[in-house]
Amino acid sequence: MDIESIIKSVGDKLIDDFNKLTEYEVKEKYELVSLSDKTVENELIQEISKLYPDDSIFSEEIGSIDKGSNRRWIIDPIDGTADFIFGVPYFAISVALEKDNGIEEGYVFNPVSNEFYKSNKNEGKSYLNNKEIHVSNTESISESLIAFGFSANPRNIKRYLEEWNGLMCNCKKALPLITPALTICNVARGRIDAYIDFGSSMEGKAAASLILENAGGKIEGYMEEEFDYKKKGHICYNGIINLERDR
Repeated sequence: MDIESIIKSVGDKLIDDFNKLTEYEVKEKYELVSLSDKTVENELIQEISKLYPDDSIFSEEIGSIDKGSNRRWIIDPIDGTADFIFGVPYFAISVALEKDNGIEEGYVFNPVSNEFYKSNKNEGKSYLNNKEIHVSNTESISESLIAFGFSANPRNIKRYLEEWNGLMCNCKKALPLITPALTICNVARGRIDAYIDFGSSMEGKAAASLILENAGGKIEGYMEEEFDYKKKGHICYNGIINLERDR
């Protein structure tokens, strides 16, 4: 099997657990992990290791498996765990290939909607179910759909309201979404126009960031610095609209 087949196979099995109140643990306040996270992670690691036995791996739950390679697979077994646990069909498996500290390949799969996003750095294009995708051509904030990475943490919500209140009030619609891999891909396909999240992790956005860039979008750090997928937070958009932060 190739990487795409592995991800789809694991995703198909994940559907069996969906719509059930699955077992879960609280890692820390506002952070959940399900039994399925661990099952999916183990299977992905096992199958990728068979295919590429010399490659290193980093996965959300297990951490680093360092084999001293310049190639590393970055895995988020279920991006959007809370949605998955409670039956909301907005979650994804995210897998990225990092080579020499850059993302070479990206794969994001929502098994419920059967939406499979992929991109290869060398090809310079992004695909949804093998059809090329592009960001939107929306130009004005008043016509823009903009997602924010709201969470259950009241302090996080307060920060978004303090820093982006003007943008929220002036855009067409502000959407509270907390699944970075899938939401960045929705910017890449032109379904929404921008997505702002100060807490997104490496494993949640590594694959999707390449998919976005090869679909014509732009992504930068949360404080508008050069984007580094290893650091928390991001601002991504179609490359056209002007996202002004409240000062």
